[in-house]
Amino acid sequence: MPHSPDGWITTTEAAQRLGVKRATLYAYVSRGLLQSQRRAGQQESLFDRAQIDALASASRPSGSPQPVLRFRSIATTVSSQLDGDLLYRGVPLVDVMALDSVEEAAALVVGSIAAQSLSEGDTPAHQIMRTPEIPCDLRALATGISRVPLERRLPVAVQLLAVADPLAGDIDPDRVRSTALALVPAALSLVAGTLPTTRHTLAGGDLAEHLLRALGGRGGSPAELRLARVLLVSLLDHGLTASTVAARVAASTRAGLHDCLAAAYAAMAGPLHGAAPIAAHALLAPGLDPAVAVGRVVREHRGVAGFGHFLYPDGDPRADLVLEAVWQLPGTRPLRRRVDALSHVVAERTGAKPNIDLASAAALHALDLPAEAGEVVFQAARSFGVAAHVVEEYAEEPLRWRGRDPVT
Repeated sequence: MPHSPDGWITTTEAAQRLGVKRATLYAYVSRGLLQSQRRAGQQESLFDRAQIDALASASRPSGSPQPVLRFRSIATTVSSQLDGDLLYRGVPLVDVMALDSVEEAAALVVGSIAAQSLSEGDTPAHQIMRTPEIPCDLRALATGISRVPLERRLPVAVQLLAVADPLAGDIDPDRVRSTALALVPAALSLVAGTLPTTRHTLAGGDLAEHLLRALGGRGGSPAELRLARVLLVSLLDHGLTASTVAARVAASTRAGLHDCLAAAYAAMAGPLHGAAPIAAHALLAPGLDPAVAVGRVVREHRGVAGFGHFLYPDGDPRADLVLEAVWQLPGTRPLRRRVDALSHVVAERTGAKPNIDLASAAALHALDLPAEAGEVVFQAARSFGVAAHVVEEYAEEPLRWRGRDPVT
């Protein structure tokens, strides 16, 4: 099949090489996995043949994009990346940060608020969302969740709330969205060892305060609450990650939201995903020589936790926003020196820049929270994104994720 002599091939050839539809190619471009260009007199977009071949062989030479599994085409409108920025429902992250609360940002992500409504200042702030009351015979168990290891509490709380909800298996999109918005604050109440309220509104609570009370037993200063809000909003969604894919697989069987979240939490528990801030937290310990720490990691042929992201070669915009909020807290100068020293060593050794995991770890140090709290923050925030992906998956053909042996 003919192709451009300078290494660029047509959309048709690229799709055939990968065994995917043309629409899938454009989805890869929107997610930053491939590059394309248009040329005068050329009817089709052109793709870099080297990138296409790298994806086709599921390998990742230096500088090439991440390998992509050959599932059917998967499209999502929950979040996207454009020119090094993260967008929720097409709204840039920095604009989402300007909303009044984490709850409004979460409502945008799950699809309860349209981006157009935000621009017009029309949000259902007083919409009532309900959480079923915990049955009397389960209340001792509910208030005992605080004795479970910290990183296990929120998944246990969500399952307990599923037991209390007779409609937990309902897959109606509006109900799933409403359930998700009420579920996370209710689960955080259980994490803190208290019974949740049964009525919620977008304007009637502060998820950041719920989070700090659940993790540290106190509400926090205005600057600490702002940091918690920035961190939560930064983690609401990030496309088709391991946890959202796990939830989508469960949703394809028409499992209810709570069980789809359980699948997502299992994926988040891995040290390469939701638990990544734990390793980054250790690298910021006071008195640790960053050169020694990074040298040890490099000798073990591992990536340095908290640095680098293939979608953001020029730097993770989420990390910038979170670290900016960290430095607003009084007494963080020593922490900033540790972050700068570690970043300098990593830049010299690998060229990688701080990502959201390092920023999360720095936030935990600034808030005097344990390393395991990083996974809980990730669970709480990403639950909203997972719910949005679950709603999208319910609109697809059931069981579409079933694998097929390759033809040999």
